[in-house]
Amino acid sequence: MRRDLSALAAVEFDLVVVGGGVCGAATAWDAAQRGLAVALVERGDFSGATSAESLKVVHGGIRYLQHLDVVRVRESSRERSALLRIAPHLVHPMPIVVPTYGHGMRGAEALGAAFALLSLLTIDRNRGIDDPSRRIPAARLVGREAARSWFPHVDLGAPTGAGVFWDGQFYNPSRLVWAFVRSAMRAGCVAANYCEVTSLLRRNGRAVGVVVEDRLGGGRFDLRARVVVNAAGPYAEALLTRVGVRRGRPTPFSRDMALVIRRDLVTERGLALQTRYHDPSAVLSRGSRHLFLVPWRTRTLIGVNSVVWREDPDRLRVTEAEVSGFLEEINEAVPSLRIRLEDVALVMAGLLPVDSGDPEDGNVSFGKRPLVTDNARSDGVEGLITAISNRYTVARGVAERAVNLSFRKLGRAPAPCRTAVLPLYGGEIRGFDALVSEVAAAMPAETDRRAVDRLARNHGSAYGDLLRLTREDPRLATPIGGSEVMRAEVIHAVRAEMAQHLDDCVFRRTDLGTAGHPGAAALEECAGLVAGELGWSPEQREAELEAVRRRFQIGYP
Repeated sequence: MRRDLSALAAVEFDLVVVGGGVCGAATAWDAAQRGLAVALVERGDFSGATSAESLKVVHGGIRYLQHLDVVRVRESSRERSALLRIAPHLVHPMPIVVPTYGHGMRGAEALGAAFALLSLLTIDRNRGIDDPSRRIPAARLVGREAARSWFPHVDLGAPTGAGVFWDGQFYNPSRLVWAFVRSAMRAGCVAANYCEVTSLLRRNGRAVGVVVEDRLGGGRFDLRARVVVNAAGPYAEALLTRVGVRRGRPTPFSRDMALVIRRDLVTERGLALQTRYHDPSAVLSRGSRHLFLVPWRTRTLIGVNSVVWREDPDRLRVTEAEVSGFLEEINEAVPSLRIRLEDVALVMAGLLPVDSGDPEDGNVSFGKRPLVTDNARSDGVEGLITAISNRYTVARGVAERAVNLSFRKLGRAPAPCRTAVLPLYGGEIRGFDALVSEVAAAMPAETDRRAVDRLARNHGSAYGDLLRLTREDPRLATPIGGSEVMRAEVIHAVRAEMAQHLDDCVFRRTDLGTAGHPGAAALEECAGLVAGELGWSPEQREAELEAVRRRFQIGYP
């Protein structure tokens, strides 16, 4: 699906977006659907960094009540609703249970009051969501027996009861980023992964484009645009420094770590339990910061462990000792779990902006607001905008602000933004249950129900793209090496979704490696399929396999 990139040098775009994480992809989609000529470039693969390495939670705002941050509560609820509308196949409501103890700040009375305030502040949370299965219920209190029955593998101690609130969960964050990219391309955007911006084109003190290095095909070319949006996430400030816009020490980040555990400790509902760490920004605190256990691919995802990261984003790493330390924290909070290092299937880590924090004690205060910066004001470079989202959930809204500012830089009134209501590619469905029935009817009768469900979730209304391949070659309908991933998904990823490396297919275009190592047979077969499509030599095929194997090691990356 790659194109001749050298031809882009002859084109002047309205907007070039640097960074193919969720913020950059959403910016490209918003600008393209508003009629701007847009190019999107990403130094690695789309969603190849922080956007994929998360707890997969779509925050609805409850955690910001303790900060008395009404603006952030409203923003989170609004953006969660938008994602449930535009990508109902990739985002779904997820109940989270908070046990209550005694009658103080950790008791049912205080939590019930918080729930009442949350319901008032998010009263419009289901506006425009037609599918009942995608609506967010009101938070409520339950008795102790219900709480205990939901989590038979977890010793909750002696709770007085529990509260249940609903956040959202991403089924596959990387595929949601791809849905933004694909939607942008359908609206006329030109997108390329593995293209790194090496310098900024300037004329008379104004940014007029970027110089791009093709990391796959080699060579460099100029990409000219009237406005440049730097949406490179944790790499944004490093990019400003590299192209000579800014000097000085970069803002620190929080390195957030989550672990995939090879046990289904929780099912259907997430569980919030307290650790020994505190949130320095909390005004009304129930005590220590919460640890979250959420269901993930029949396993359990536990997070997050946050430490201040002051090094270059390219040096991001997690050591085995740090993973062991996090396990100690988890087992201290819930001794009955007795999680060991060998229980860890996958380590996830990404970088987010912070306000303050101690790299030793782990008490991190997160950046409260996403950043949309006019670099003409901050750095004296006209035509350059920097957009950084502090949470995946709010990236669409950050993109809207960045595109509004881009219009003003272009000397035009902003066209209406429709990204909060316009379905993304694959999101045009009547209801999710109806979609699953539709996919089941279109697949062979012997197809496993779980395979039908995950095809509906990953591809939504665009599942026909896969079925066309299986009809052309029925062998592509069979799963890879004992997994639930169809061969057609891998072939489609290479032919139609810009997958260029094996890890693109294993971790981002399919579910194959998102819950841990899928087995040697599955990786070998997947590598064979990609190698056949891209013409790899045996040596390159083995190198690609080794890169994926390293990703499954306990130390990260």
